[in-house]
Amino acid sequence: MSVDREEVDRIASLARLRLDEGEAERLTEEMNRILEHADRLRGVSGREGGESEGETLLSGMSGTRAVEANVPDPLSSGIESFSPRTESGFFVVPPPHGVTADGGD
Repeated sequence: MSVDREEVDRIASLARLRLDEGEAERLTEEMNRILEHADRLRGVSGREGGESEGETLLSGMSGTRAVEANVPDPLSSGIESFSPRTESGFFVVPPPHGVTADGGD
């Protein structure tokens, strides 16, 4: 898959961008490099009997996680793991310097 100048002009028009000649040529080249890179990722061989690494990376866009992602989500343990003190689901922080907890000065 590749992008030609006409496609770049169409995309720029949809995005309401005005491109000069140099910008359009540069974007055409950059988009083609991105697409070439994505094609190479699709061709990377993966684990035995599984999908290729490139397919795993690209399928991550659909919301599924790669099998290699064994690190648990930090939010799965609740906010208590992020703060030394919580109350009713909120972080409890000390008052700013010079402010007392009772509201007086």
